[in-house]
Amino acid sequence: MKKISKIYYLVIILIFFSLKISESQQLTNFDNSDGPIEIFADDGIEWHKNKSKYVALGNAKALSGSLSLESDKIEAFYKENDSSNMNITEVRAKKNVVVQDKKMKITGGDYAEYKILKDYFFINGKNIILTSEKNILKSNKKLEYWRSKNIAIATGKAEAQKNNEFVVLADKLVWYLQEKNQKTTVKKLLGFNNVSIKTNNEVAFSDKAIYNNDTEICKLFGNVKLQRGESFLIGEYAEVDLRSGISKLLPAPGTKLNENKVRALIDKGGVNPDESN
Repeated sequence: MKKISKIYYLVIILIFFSLKISESQQLTNFDNSDGPIEIFADDGIEWHKNKSKYVALGNAKALSGSLSLESDKIEAFYKENDSSNMNITEVRAKKNVVVQDKKMKITGGDYAEYKILKDYFFINGKNIILTSEKNILKSNKKLEYWRSKNIAIATGKAEAQKNNEFVVLADKLVWYLQEKNQKTTVKKLLGFNNVSIKTNNEVAFSDKAIYNNDTEICKLFGNVKLQRGESFLIGEYAEVDLRSGISKLLPAPGTKLNENKVRALIDKGGVNPDESN
């Protein structure tokens, strides 16, 4: 089986080397390099001329620089120009999808599409997990990843974890990544709809949340509820300082403080909630 894999690998390399001049720009968009796309497969590589695609079957793997895509089946689609040269435009993967790029890894995908010109991944699955250093982003439905823009979006029952410091749940989570000190970290996190943020001693709920990694402050908007034990702070806007552990319930920007906007329901041995504003 290893001999067969090597044969298929050599064939595809020869094909792509022969097209290297015409595809160099396309491959630069793939991984900012002029090298060819390397494709491995245990069960064979097919060339579908009528459909303008290559199909790799059985433990298929596509490599280009630091980026790799693994799956049971990989399809590489191309377009021919006036000189009959081919340019790879899209790569699709089906079942057991794994994407790795430097220190970032995505697992749990059932289906994936990679648009080369946009440098964009679209991944479906019921248990998708993106891991970057000690940060984790999960989805039970869909994950989108823009490599050049360093943005990842999880849709469904999305979950984000940062260094075991906090866990964020939402219908939709947006990660803004950054390269710093040779590490890939989360620069900013946005959460939309049914947002909850859990720390060691507090849970916060809201319609929308924005977390800034530099300040370690999370801003909460809409139907805000801060819970510690059986006590609650209720309002429309809050700021949670994860570094100092201080949470502030404030009037929403552009509004004035009033009892309907900011309330505290404190569990103090039977305190009347209506008297705890």
